[in-house]
Amino acid sequence: MSTPLWTLTSLVQAERRDRLLAVQNFQEVVTRVAAGRVEHFAMESRRDPPCLGCVRAFFTIRVLTSDYDAFFNSPNGYRGQYCVSIERGVRGNRRLVEALTPTCLAFLSHQHHKHREPHVTASLQGTDAKMWIRDSDLDNLEGIHIDYPPWVAKARGALAGTWADQTERAKATSGVLAPVGTLLELKGAWITPAGDECRDPSKAQRATDIRDYGYT
Repeated sequence: MSTPLWTLTSLVQAERRDRLLAVQNFQEVVTRVAAGRVEHFAMESRRDPPCLGCVRAFFTIRVLTSDYDAFFNSPNGYRGQYCVSIERGVRGNRRLVEALTPTCLAFLSHQHHKHREPHVTASLQGTDAKMWIRDSDLDNLEGIHIDYPPWVAKARGALAGTWADQTERAKATSGVLAPVGTLLELKGAWITPAGDECRDPSKAQRATDIRDYGYT
């Protein structure tokens, strides 16, 4: 058995630590997340450059707490893929989006949103479509839950260095947290009225941030 990328500290209950370390591989995570159900759908409008006037599909997916945990906090989960390599993380993200797409499109039909399907499909197929948690899930959490040395080192150095260094390292204080929740967010790419993807340069570092800090 290979050594896991990270372990969980004593701030995480022993039973939960064991459960997270027992996740076998990322395909298990994909299967578990894909069993979730769509809770909410919206077509979001972009209100500022560079993609002003574009829209994207936004879905919230309700999953079991244990499946959320496996997705976000297991060393074989979503963030762990980026730690192995940027390319593996990007492929893992795409696998999750594609696994959930049929469920999302079925929800549109059931909720009489089928007329939106072409733009939703284009949005979900876009390069920048992504899975993540809700930022509010980190509220009231503190300390180091995930013992992954590169993230821990940055989290402990968050108050050192230049202002720019501190801003970047502060992401790691979120990255070493292991939140609990039941809702995941699936955000599609920004799509022009003509159906083409508009990529936001400010999000170009997302994969690198996840690898280096554990959060974005």
